[in-house]
Order: sequence, then C-alpha cells, then structure tokens
Amino acid sequence: MDDSRKLWLGIGFSILIMVADIVLLVATPMPMYVFWILLVASIVVMIVPVLSFKGPQASITDGRLRVKAPFVDVDIPLSSIQAVECRTNFDIGLRMFGYGGLKSGSGDFTNKEFGSYTLAGTMKIPAFILVHHSGNKILAFNLKDEETTRDLFRSLASQTDGCGTVVSSTDSEKAARTHKSLRRVMIGVVIICIAVVAILVAVVMYSGYVEVSMNDDGITIDASMMHENIEFSDIESVELRDDVDYGTRIGGYGGTDISSGNFRNDEFGKYKLAIHNSVDLCIVIHKASGKVVVFNLPDRESTETFYNDILERLDGQPDSVSMASKPYGADDAGTNPASRWMLA
Repeated sequence: MDDSRKLWLGIGFSILIMVADIVLLVATPMPMYVFWILLVASIVVMIVPVLSFKGPQASITDGRLRVKAPFVDVDIPLSSIQAVECRTNFDIGLRMFGYGGLKSGSGDFTNKEFGSYTLAGTMKIPAFILVHHSGNKILAFNLKDEETTRDLFRSLASQTDGCGTVVSSTDSEKAARTHKSLRRVMIGVVIICIAVVAILVAVVMYSGYVEVSMNDDGITIDASMMHENIEFSDIESVELRDDVDYGTRIGGYGGTDISSGNFRNDEFGKYKLAIHNSVDLCIVIHKASGKVVVFNLPDRESTETFYNDILERLDGQPDSVSMASKPYGADDAGTNPASRWMLA
C-alpha cells in the first residue's frame, strides 16, 4: 500500500473514531475517561501510518517521470520537461495543502523563487531534484537518500534536453510577488480560522441552558444534552439542598454557566444533573425507580419557590400518606440547610 493511501485511511479512521466518540459522549452515559481514551486513539490512528511511510517514490518508465507521495501523484512526459537541476540547498517555503513538518512535506507549497509549486521531499537529504515542465510548473523532490536522489537526477538529465534553471529574473520577481500574496492569504485564513474556533468555543461555553416547567402530571426538565420528564406519581422523595457534591460529569454539557447531563458522585452513584453553576441551591428528586435527578433554577429564590410548588402538588396527591419536612435552614444537626419531602 502506498503512502498516500495509508495517510487517507488513517485520516478516515481517525475522523470516524472522533465522530463516534462525540456521539457516544452526547447520547450515552459514557465515562469521561473513555472519551479521552478514544480521542487519544483517534490521534494515534492518524499518526501510525506516518511512521510507516516509505518516503517519496519516483520512477522513469515509458518516457514518463512518475513521482508519488502523500497528496502528490505527478505523471510527467519527459518530452514536456523544460529543464532539470539538482540542488544541495532548497527553501521549501510554506505548505498550502498537503502533508509535512517543518523541514519536509508533500503537496502544494509556495516559496519566493517559484511561487506555487509541488513538493515531495525532505531537507534532511542534501539533494533536491527540480523539474521545470509544461506550463511553467515546478516539481521539487528527493528520495530516501542523497545517492539515490543523484542517481535518478543523472538518469533524468540524460533523457531530457538540457539542465539548469530556466526561470528568468522577471519570472523570479513575479514568483516572489505571488509567494508574498499567497503568504498574506494564508496568514489571513489562519487568523480567520482561529477567530472562528474562538467564537465557536465561546458560543459552546456560554450557550448552555436549563428550562424547568411543571404541569398537572409532573415536571419537565430540558437542558443542554439532558431531557427528563418526571411524573409526580414516580417521585419517592424530594430535597432542597445546598450541600450536594456534584461529582464527575460522565456525559453531557459542561459550560461556564451551565452543567447538565449524566454525572456520578459518591452519594447518588450515576444520576442526572441540570444546574446553573452560580446557584448553590438545588432540588434533588429521588424517583421510585431508584434514579436521582438534580436541578435548579436561575436563582435561589426561584429554586425555593419551585420546590415549594412541588411540595404542594405532592401533598395533594391521594397516594401521599404523610409529609416529613424540616424548616429550610437546618438539618438534624442544625447546620446544613435542607428540606425533605418523602412518602411515609
């Protein structure tokens, strides 16, 4: 399998793992450590093919020069080659599209001398073959070592007419201007991308919401990555507390203002949460099924009011035998603010 196919397969599998990771995080109570493991795995899957790269491959057969590397597959008739040269020093410039590091790469590049050109090589090898071919196109490449590169250059030069630079000073100046223009465009694109990412992060961090409503049958909680319908008949007990340790998010939303989704702590185990982070007071509902839902409203006053409304609805149910409650502001020890309703 050639390097290009390896790279594309690596990228494809990496994207699939990332997408699956996000879907699982949003749609299931997946632990956060599993999310991070999968994220690291997606990066590894993309890197592993790079470690097995053979490097640029080149051959001269049937009157044609064929050069292959990731993002590069050039097939040039020898008759269209205007000149070839071998250089010990070469400025690869900037990568516009393709694969590469600081001193190597393959794909579409730009430098001051040629403007836009095709590269497949590394500066670790002190020899570059430059091919000037039809349409003032430039291909710069080298092979696994200097000797192999120079051998191919000699073979190529012997089968083409002439060698040496064919770029005039006027063309060089024009290429330099083109390179400068492309560089500005690239810098602009990078700045725009950074700004877009920053805006998206800010929107995600501040776009969370918690909406709580009550009707004759029960309570509806609609929050970022969390939705819960709780029927009054399914409530075993309800508490008003400001001492809950929310524990760890295992799936859901964690923004600056809102935390919601599937959480886990030592007290409840796995439970559902939808809170405004700035409000320390919360309502804890224990369902008959054993599940726990914790939520609050935008401020302490509305949270207390909603809790009292729940008590009124529950106290009026024919199935409620009694209500045991403590005044808000004291528990059994008279320290932690708490109030609790439960079926006797």
